[in-house]
Amino acid sequence: SVDDCGLAPCCPCPRVYGHAEALFLERDNGSLDQPLIKQQQEGIPDRTVLLTSDLDFDFDPAMRVLLGRRLHNGWAIEGSYLGLFDADASAYRAAPPQDPDDDPIALTFPGGLGTLNVFRDMDRIWVDYSSVVHSAELNLVCCQERCQTCGHGKSDGTSEAACGGGGFPCRTWEWFAGFRYLNLSERLRVYAERNQDETGTGAPGLEYGVYDIRSSNNLCGAQLGGRLRGWGERWGWEATGKAGLFGNGAHQEQYVLDWDDGPFPARPLVSAAGGRVAFVGELNLTGVYRLTDVWNLRAGYNLIWIGGVALAPDQLDFSGVVPAGDQLRNDGQVFLHGVSGGLEARW
Repeated sequence: SVDDCGLAPCCPCPRVYGHAEALFLERDNGSLDQPLIKQQQEGIPDRTVLLTSDLDFDFDPAMRVLLGRRLHNGWAIEGSYLGLFDADASAYRAAPPQDPDDDPIALTFPGGLGTLNVFRDMDRIWVDYSSVVHSAELNLVCCQERCQTCGHGKSDGTSEAACGGGGFPCRTWEWFAGFRYLNLSERLRVYAERNQDETGTGAPGLEYGVYDIRSSNNLCGAQLGGRLRGWGERWGWEATGKAGLFGNGAHQEQYVLDWDDGPFPARPLVSAAGGRVAFVGELNLTGVYRLTDVWNLRAGYNLIWIGGVALAPDQLDFSGVVPAGDQLRNDGQVFLHGVSGGLEARW
């Protein structure tokens, strides 16, 4: 038995469908191009040895899960989750070796923080920038073209795919609207060490300092999107696009720890919060290979853009004047891209 496509297993609109995918996403460093570490030497102009833009991310693992249920008359409801659990960028700088006859070389923070005990003459610096994304959405889907659902079995002759004659592949067009929540949390941590000539016991010692910043963005709002799916005997494809405007409740907090006969808070914990309008857009193009009447393999490419968010490096404040660090910059951008692969079920 065959359906209108000439393919017995062709069923564009199943009653239940879903997929699970592993993703490898690379995010750009969309922070402001700020000096982070400077090198000072008497008689020579200061030189920047580390910028915030030098912190480069690699491809990191993520996951996406989607589950949908067809209702009636071409309508369906579906929910999905996307998680990027640990995108990390890091850098290390050490004071260069120098001739004893030359003037000393110091690695410092720019601004007033560069006058503190450890941060005015750092010997080793570790910088770590991490980012986590969690997104959940619930959409109401409307099929606009060739939307009959499956019969009792895809191959039993009761499927009415209504795909048109002439041997053309099955094709469906769907639009959807729904609610999305997205959380973007970040941390920037600078850890510095300074060699101490000697301690009270006459042994070499070590001093350390920490500049720690955390930011969080909670985006809530509505989105619109569309999905076009084409289907042949074995191979198929799917293209999805979605975008929305969101309210963003952003928050940042930071502290600075220095050393003076022991660690002490040079800048006690301070914070700031604020709201603004944010944007999230997402594009996906996926190829599909049919294994059985129910199971399919998926492989695709993904683009995600998040705008109007507070990034941790943008909250840097090197001022030595109190109060400091109580500002909030929430106009940052995040761009993610990468490949995906997984398993799909439609029945």
